[in-house]
Amino acid sequence: MRSGGRREFEIIEAENFARLGGSSGLYPLVLSVWGIVAFVVVVDWLDTASLQIVGYVLYPVEYVVNALLFPHAVTQLHGNATALLILIPTLAMMFVGVTAVRRLADGGRRALQFLRRTR
Repeated sequence: MRSGGRREFEIIEAENFARLGGSSGLYPLVLSVWGIVAFVVVVDWLDTASLQIVGYVLYPVEYVVNALLFPHAVTQLHGNATALLILIPTLAMMFVGVTAVRRLADGGRRALQFLRRTR
């Protein structure tokens, strides 16, 4: 065990502070919170606007999906905020699905290459 523990602790803390670029590590969290606040303000402004933009963008996509998966469903034209609340998770699920299919295809391709090499 080393002696001079307090001085060594101060040196380690100074190195950690310098490694983090002089920040306390909360900077990304603060940016995330302000980003969410800004997003909510923009969505609220879009929802109070007289021109409903996002609902018209979402309507054809929702209509096709409803026609394929839920033939008896009635597709509505949504306001901007509701359309964004539907569109963002939908895009996220599509991204996850495409990524999963791509990874499965890559795994299948690698398995086929492995099988061809072992013959």
